[in-house]
Amino acid sequence: MIKFFRKIRQKLITENKFSKYLLYAIGEIVLVVIGILIALQINNKNQEKINRKYELTMLNEIKDAMEKDIKNMEGGLKNIEELKQSVIKLALVRNEPNYPKDSLDYHFTEVRRGGIAVAINYSPYESLKSTGLDKISNTKLRNSITNLYEVKLKAVEFWVNEFIRRQLYKKGDLVSTTFEKEVKSDSINGINVNYLINQEVMLKDEFDDFLILSGGFIPIAKRNLSYAIEDMKSQLKEIELEINK
Repeated sequence: MIKFFRKIRQKLITENKFSKYLLYAIGEIVLVVIGILIALQINNKNQEKINRKYELTMLNEIKDAMEKDIKNMEGGLKNIEELKQSVIKLALVRNEPNYPKDSLDYHFTEVRRGGIAVAINYSPYESLKSTGLDKISNTKLRNSITNLYEVKLKAVEFWVNEFIRRQLYKKGDLVSTTFEKEVKSDSINGINVNYLINQEVMLKDEFDDFLILSGGFIPIAKRNLSYAIEDMKSQLKEIELEINK
C-alpha cells in the first residue's frame, strides 16, 4: 500500500502536476492522522478494559475480605451474648449455696476468660490504595469505601481493641488478687492454674468489681460491632452493584 502511494506521488511530481500533488499530500496527511487517531482510540479502549479488569479484581478481593470480617464479627456478637448470660448467672446465684458446682465453675471460667477483639483484614484495601484509589471509577463508591476503612472501622477497632483491652487487663489483675489459685501439673503445658470460686468469695465487694469489669464493656462491644456489621453489609451491596454493572 505504501509503495502504491509512493508511485502515485512520484508520477504526479514528474508530470509537474503540483496542485494535484498538493491535494494528494494533504489527503495522505489526513489518512495518517486518522490512522493515528484510530490507533489511539483502540489503545485507550484496551487500557480501559485493563483498568476495568483490575478494578473488578480488587473490588472482588475487598468484597471477599469484608464478607469474612462480617462473619467473624457476627461470631463475636454471639460470644458476647454467651458471656453476658454467664455474667448474669453469676450475679444471680451468689445467694444460692446449692447451685451445682460444675455449672458455677463453667460460668466463672467463661466470665474470667471472656473478652472480645476485632481483627479487620485491610490487605485488599491497602493494595488498592498503594496503586491508586482512583482505579475505582465510581466516585461515590470510592469515597464510601475509603470512609469505611479509614474512619468507621478504625473507630470500631479503637473502642473494641483499645478501650475494652484496658478493661480486660483490670479484670485480670482483679482475678489474680481476689480468687485463690489451684496449681496442677500438666503434661502438655507444664502447669495448669485454676481459680477457685465459691459462695464466700462471691459475697465480697471485689466480686462485684469483677462482674462490673466483665460485663460493663458488653454494651459498648455489641453497639460497635453491630454498627460495623451494618455499615459493611451496606457497603457490600454497593460493591456488588458495581461488579454486576
